[in-house]
Amino acid sequence: MSYRVTRKVLEEKVNRLNEKINSPMSKVELDHAQCYGGYCLTDYNGSCHVTPRMSAKEMDQYLNGALDWV
Repeated sequence: MSYRVTRKVLEEKVNRLNEKINSPMSKVELDHAQCYGGYCLTDYNGSCHVTPRMSAKEMDQYLNGALDWV
């Protein structure tokens, strides 16, 4: 069974990733712009994209991998 990936689900995973990283300089934020292609991760002040833009399902899988790796 598939579930719907929402912004809230992605933000919770980003928060868990930031807790695991545990460094204020390495904090990432979720950015969404549908007109530009969906979600991406940016650095803590939003000035640099850490990932390319991707759909919600792709970002969910990316965050699952990042949480397993860290």
